[in-house]
Amino acid sequence: MTQPIGVNGQVAVNQTADANRRSASADGWVIDWRCKSFPPSADGVHAAQVHTAGWDLFDDFSTPIAVLDASALEHNLDTMRRFCAERGVRLAPHGKTTMSPELITRQLAHGAWGMTAATAWQARAMVTMGARRVIIANECLDPPGLGWIVERMRDDPGLELFVFADSSAAVRQMTLIVNQIDGGRALPVLVEVGVPGGRAGARDVASAVAVGEAIASAPGLELAGVAGFEGVIGGARDPATLTQVRAFLATIRTTAQELMTRRAFRSGAPVLLSAGGSMFFDLVADQLTPASGGVGYHLPVEVVIRSGCYLTHDHGIYHANTPLGGPDGLRPAMRVWSRVISTPQPHLVIIDAGKRDISSDTGMPTVLARRRDGHVTDINNATNRGSVVDDVVVVDHFNDQHGFVHTTTPGTLQVGDLVALGVSHPCTTFDKWRAIPVVDHEHRVIEAIRTCF
Repeated sequence: MTQPIGVNGQVAVNQTADANRRSASADGWVIDWRCKSFPPSADGVHAAQVHTAGWDLFDDFSTPIAVLDASALEHNLDTMRRFCAERGVRLAPHGKTTMSPELITRQLAHGAWGMTAATAWQARAMVTMGARRVIIANECLDPPGLGWIVERMRDDPGLELFVFADSSAAVRQMTLIVNQIDGGRALPVLVEVGVPGGRAGARDVASAVAVGEAIASAPGLELAGVAGFEGVIGGARDPATLTQVRAFLATIRTTAQELMTRRAFRSGAPVLLSAGGSMFFDLVADQLTPASGGVGYHLPVEVVIRSGCYLTHDHGIYHANTPLGGPDGLRPAMRVWSRVISTPQPHLVIIDAGKRDISSDTGMPTVLARRRDGHVTDINNATNRGSVVDDVVVVDHFNDQHGFVHTTTPGTLQVGDLVALGVSHPCTTFDKWRAIPVVDHEHRVIEAIRTCF
């Protein structure tokens, strides 16, 4: 169990930083020219020694630079740990959000039941990072990847790797691959339930039950549970979307109940019921746990949510829709600092951050603050994202290496100012950075994390 967060989060921050320094020391990674925007003097600095370098984010790093706030990370880890404990669910965070050994290590240390991957390669990476359970939340029909899963489970009896299947055709393909290998253990498979017009997944209870029975009868496979991803239903917590999400989760629940009556699940382990991206995981707890009103199962179940973006949260889609909002809820832990390089015409500001540096797939970033003459001044755009109104500064669009910012008041941003951008959907910002500094509340760099995409 994690230690409580101390004053300003610093006790827990220091403990986690110490653990990550030991991890970095163990595998020997160093800062070099491939670490975008790190100081030129950092070449050859061992990651475990970053905290001794005395770097200041503003004085020593080039722009643009993505940065993580150590205290917010610890707060979010503790907040999600408490949510899961209170609601009786397990957490297997989707590791594709960060693909960072240091951050995945944090999640496991804060009580994550396992990790979630999208591919066999990602699962391999997460096992290497220390995960002992990985749900591959996808149909895994890649022969080399599936072969690695079977062989790795054979050679490591304590390791648990799970895959999805949504059709009898997928079951047949997995069976052919698995039975070419002397595995010694059955491959645990979850039936994937989907929605019309969505991605993979059986579209109704009858189809899902048929897939479950096919898994149960396939040599080399065993039926471990039922799963799905409700995030494809909608991108906001409006009443219509919430109704559809509840109906989708009811399909997962009903499928599991029907397969229980048919004695299709493997024996000796709880039935896994899994869903829950970063927007509707509260509904998963409401709809799938045995403690929920009216929910009954014939067998023990374990409900596993797979949220990944809770760790850094954001200033966009998840800020607007998180189930864990409010003053004690999740906090944005990532910013990208850029620099004003041109003000070529009234109301137009050009910054040095673009598509190569920050996500824009679920909305443009929010301008949060500027730094001028050593002072940081907040810019309040939270209620006005996407429109240009009085005293508002908005990012309009990006080129590869430039951002186009519109200001309604000339002079709000000047050449040389630093500009803090809040991201929407952190997944597609992480994959643009090989290494990211982690800072304390005074913007001192206390460690660095790496990504492995």
